[in-house]
Amino acid sequence: MKKQERPPWEFSKRLAAWCVIIATAAAVASYVLAFLGLDTAEGITTTIFTGCIGYLVTYAAKSTAEKVSRNRHGLDAEGTPFGVQANNIETEEMADGTADT
Repeated sequence: MKKQERPPWEFSKRLAAWCVIIATAAAVASYVLAFLGLDTAEGITTTIFTGCIGYLVTYAAKSTAEKVSRNRHGLDAEGTPFGVQANNIETEEMADGTADT
């Protein structure tokens, strides 16, 4: 059985993944420094974390808007209409004379 190939991640999804990693690393670093008794840069950590959360909210809104638009216009994720494959099969059956009546 052939493994199904996944499409590459779009840039905004890659950026969202990086934001999650950076926000997590900033929060962990802040807690590790506090645990070790060292001075933490709370302002920088808060700014990084807030920026990353802001981007993730924006990315979620963008993705939702794209999904709603594709559904409204009958397109799949690649931009091809939903009915194209079904219409092609139906046309082939009619040409072969095997269509259900």
